[in-house]
Amino acid sequence: MDENIYQKAYDWALTFNFDEIQVDYAARLALKMLDDSCNMSNDERKVFFYVYDAIVDREDIILEDDVNQLLKLARNRDTIFSKPEFAPIVHAAKMDVMQSTEKKYMKRFKKLVRKNLNMVDTDEE
Repeated sequence: MDENIYQKAYDWALTFNFDEIQVDYAARLALKMLDDSCNMSNDERKVFFYVYDAIVDREDIILEDDVNQLLKLARNRDTIFSKPEFAPIVHAAKMDVMQSTEKKYMKRFKKLVRKNLNMVDTDEE
């Protein structure tokens, strides 16, 4: 994957006008990726983490809920994987959050990102 895609993802997410459900599903996807339970390639996960990181860095989006606080603690931005000591907590949180996750919104969020970054839409889970 082109290395520029990561910066492009970050820059796009810094200015895109996300709605509340898209921000919520960015966090749900980040949690799922951090748990290593999604079918994306590591390169694609990295793209979506750059999108999530840009959302986190925005001053106009406040992320004080439990999922985002856990993501902040459990993840080092240099990797797409959870800090080992947080892995069981991340897994338990993901299992809890995924019960209320609607597949259609997750797919829509991933499609939105892929479309805006000119990525091939694989329609993966």
